[in-house]
Amino acid sequence: MGVAFGEVLLACDAGGGGSGVAFELVERSDGHLSAMDAARYFAPLGDWSATTRFAFDRADGRVLDVGAGAGRVALALQDRGNEVVALDLSTGATTVCHRRGVRSTFTGTVFEYAGSAPERFDTFVMLGNNLGLLGGPEQAPLVLDALASMAGPGARIVGETLNPYGTDNPDHLRYHEENRRLGRLAGQLRLRIRHLQLVTPWWDYLLCTPEELGPIVAPVHGWALTDAFPSRTPTGQWTAVLTLR
Repeated sequence: MGVAFGEVLLACDAGGGGSGVAFELVERSDGHLSAMDAARYFAPLGDWSATTRFAFDRADGRVLDVGAGAGRVALALQDRGNEVVALDLSTGATTVCHRRGVRSTFTGTVFEYAGSAPERFDTFVMLGNNLGLLGGPEQAPLVLDALASMAGPGARIVGETLNPYGTDNPDHLRYHEENRRLGRLAGQLRLRIRHLQLVTPWWDYLLCTPEELGPIVAPVHGWALTDAFPSRTPTGQWTAVLTLR
């Protein structure tokens, strides 16, 4: 997500990673802005949500942390004894990961990392709603194919996203309708991050339900949606488990 995101994490890290130190300003393509406390990228295991704990408990073996941010998941996995690589587009993010003790990082995309022919992984974690990095129905097969090229037998993806429909905010509902008009999924966001004078490029970020995710995954050779938590269509954050068959 570029320099702006990395600078937010570096500022938060310099302030001890606590609440109120630095804020991530997220801009949506319709002009909607939200400011979120960067401290969530530094949250210890004991402060994680039930959906994140569900995902964490299903990560085993050698793990690739996709969109690692400040390394909260990578560090928890490392402390548990897993071999883990923290991957992030932002140099600032991987710098913070190193400073906090993550032993192995890669700065770049999943496509760039797959091109380096790394040792195979047993689990890919995409937590903190990073399942959204699948982007949408067009981009998701490319991302899933790249992950499959780095996967060992029976590998899994455990990732979080949000059900976009649990809202009555008129701004969000208008955005959903505009997406449908354009032939996109209602929860397919186009976002960028601002920090001071810095701004990232726009990128697509997918919020969806299990019912929407299944058909996106089905055409991709090998991956299948095998579990979801909560098991019924949730109204908030939920965790998907995709298994390579």
